Amino acid sequence: MPANGGLNESPILKKYVENGDVVGICVSGGLDSKTVALRLRLAGVKVKCFTADIGQPDEEDVNDVVKKMAPCGVDTVVVDLKDEIAEGAIEAVAAQAMYDGGYWQSTGIGRYVTARGLLAEMKKHGCTVLSHGATGRGNDQVRFERYVNVIDPSFKVYAPWRDPVLLE
Repeated sequence: MPANGGLNESPILKKYVENGDVVGICVSGGLDSKTVALRLRLAGVKVKCFTADIGQPDEEDVNDVVKKMAPCGVDTVVVDLKDEIAEGAIEAVAAQAMYDGGYWQSTGIGRYVTARGLLAEMKKHGCTVLSHGATGRGNDQVRFERYVNVIDPSFKVYAPWRDPVLLE
């Protein structure tokens, strides 16, 4: 297998990335994010990474994501979306957006705020493709793709974990 893992031969990747498109990758600094960023970079894709600061309680310092992604040879932008998530939370409370009356629909709201905010920042950096590290284990990949398609249908979405060449 070539050093780039053969990803530059992926027909799925070629469908989404052409003519020097810049891919904006939504990252968390975890293994999935690092794998996607590194594999795309090694395949010769121009990448820029983005992470959202929505006041996550599990992140002591969201800027650590920048440090975690640096060994992959990529630049990472932290986008402050705390005001936007607060507005979304107020709207959720006003709408009583609860699942069967049990818990707040905070994940979907958080993903929408993240997708909208990161997409706007990606455009500022010349990105035309959004990629994410969301795997098939949950709804996040569907949320990212649908939100992007609604917010800006001209933006392409590359779902790396559905690319069989990446999985090799």
